[in-house]
Amino acid sequence: MSASTTSKHPSIYLLGDHLDAALAMGEDLLAEKVVLADAAQPLNTARLVQQNRELAKFLTIVRTLEMSLTARLLQARRRAEEMRRHETRLKPLIALFVGGTAPLVDAAMELGDTTVRDFNTGNTAFAFLRSRALIARDAAGLERLSELRVGEDYLVAGRIRLGTLLDLVATFLDSLDLIYDLYGEPSEPEAMPPLAQDAGTVETSQAT
Repeated sequence: MSASTTSKHPSIYLLGDHLDAALAMGEDLLAEKVVLADAAQPLNTARLVQQNRELAKFLTIVRTLEMSLTARLLQARRRAEEMRRHETRLKPLIALFVGGTAPLVDAAMELGDTTVRDFNTGNTAFAFLRSRALIARDAAGLERLSELRVGEDYLVAGRIRLGTLLDLVATFLDSLDLIYDLYGEPSEPEAMPPLAQDAGTVETSQAT
C-alpha cells in the first residue's frame, strides 16, 4: 500500500509509534543491571548501605520502565483493535498481538483495583525480584549472586516473558512497515515547470 493510502489512516502511524516506543523501553530494560557485593568478601556496613542504595535505584528504574512499556502496549492494543475493522490484511497479526498481550490487560485492571500488586508486589523488593524471575522463586536472599540483570526471561508484570513479548512487538512492527512503509521518506513536492515559473514572473512584472 502506498504512503498516500496510509495517510488516510493516521491510526496506523500512532500504532507504529506505540510499538516502536515499547521496543525502545524493552531494550532499556534489557540494559539494566546492578552489581552486588562480592560473596567472598565480608560485607561491612558501608558496603551494605551502598548495595541497598544501588538495589533501590535498580528496582525503581526497572519498575518505571516496566509500567511505561505496559502502558505503551495497552495503547497499541487499542489502536490495533480499532484497525481490525477496516484493515483486513492485518487481522491475523492483530489477533496474534492482542492475544499475546492479553495478560497485560488483566495486570492493568488489577493495578487499578488494588495497590499496584502486580507491579510492586506489596513494595517488597524480594517479592518483586522473584515474581520477575530475577531471582529464583525459592531464593531466600541475594547470597551467591554477583549481580542482578534484566534478561529475556524477565517476566513483565510477573506474567509475560520479556524476550517473547519484544519478539511479538518487533514482528508486528516489521509487518506494518512492510505493508505501509511507515518509515519511508516523504515525497518531495514537484517542482514548478520552467514555463509556469516564467509565466508567473511575467505576470508579476506586468502587475507592477
